[in-house]
Amino acid sequence: MTYLPKIFSLLSSFLSFYILSYCNFAIAQSSLALPKGEVFVPNQIFKTTPKLDRIVIESNPRIFVSPQFEFSGEHVLIVGLDGWGGRSENFIDTLRIGLDHPSLNSKLIVAAIQDPVTRGPRYQGQGDKAHANVWKLQDHAIPVMQHFITRIAAVYGPCQVFFMGYSTGSVAAPLIATQISQNGSIKGISIRGAISLGTGSYVSGTLLKTHNQRVLFLVVPPMRAKEAPAYRYDQGNRTSAEGSHTRIIRQGGESILRHVESARRHIDWHWGLMSQCRYFRSATRLDKGRGYWPHYWLPNPDTFDTIRKFISNEPILDPLIPLPETKCPFDPNP
Repeated sequence: MTYLPKIFSLLSSFLSFYILSYCNFAIAQSSLALPKGEVFVPNQIFKTTPKLDRIVIESNPRIFVSPQFEFSGEHVLIVGLDGWGGRSENFIDTLRIGLDHPSLNSKLIVAAIQDPVTRGPRYQGQGDKAHANVWKLQDHAIPVMQHFITRIAAVYGPCQVFFMGYSTGSVAAPLIATQISQNGSIKGISIRGAISLGTGSYVSGTLLKTHNQRVLFLVVPPMRAKEAPAYRYDQGNRTSAEGSHTRIIRQGGESILRHVESARRHIDWHWGLMSQCRYFRSATRLDKGRGYWPHYWLPNPDTFDTIRKFISNEPILDPLIPLPETKCPFDPNP
């Protein structure tokens, strides 16, 4: 009986802590008034650590959650890393449209950020539509990326995190995942792996195994004896990814490689992995490019169905069964 007061005291302390934590979390969400169903610049989230927050905001971040998003439970956070010349405000549209699915909408957080070393164009003297996402991961890159996901999880709740890169970003995505994990565990975060769209990566299979991470490589198919004329067949990046996949498996890591046959539908196979709606119809005339036409970024359904299955831990067929071709809007630049 002498232990009862101590037991009641411990229970009371635990309940008080739980209620206080829940109230603080609810107050934080309420005070931030985080939007649903629209892409936004997360200025209100990144104002706790002056130096790191400043770099995040200068790196043109974006966040999106669907109208069906629920704050309770564990979430899935996809961090998009665009390629050379890419902009977060465009890239995140491809991600959110491509991953729109009833099984994910209540728990998916889509984020995008540009290279935190080169940052946005206004900080390197480039034009508004250009950006050099080099992704060399030197200097402060890893601390900034870690701060980025840590603050998002602190506001939205516990997250399983996947880094998804396209082109130059696809080289970096698995490296960022393993290097952040090398720094130790982070409260509320479980880094599950990476998606590399378009290229290979020199990530260590040993580190992937150590941190229980997986990587998905999605690349163009091998060329056949006869192919329609194309601006870019992207075979070098394909063989790079195939080599990365083989090496990771040999080192004991978990890697999945799939060739996206529908990339052939596009005159630029590398871009066809991402979207079937970029318009340049001849070798001499290019469209005005990213940011000018909203439908430029409509996602390739085969690619994003495979990514959805990967992050949901569903079986991925080999070879992929092609889905219906994207219905692109009127071509303004025939």
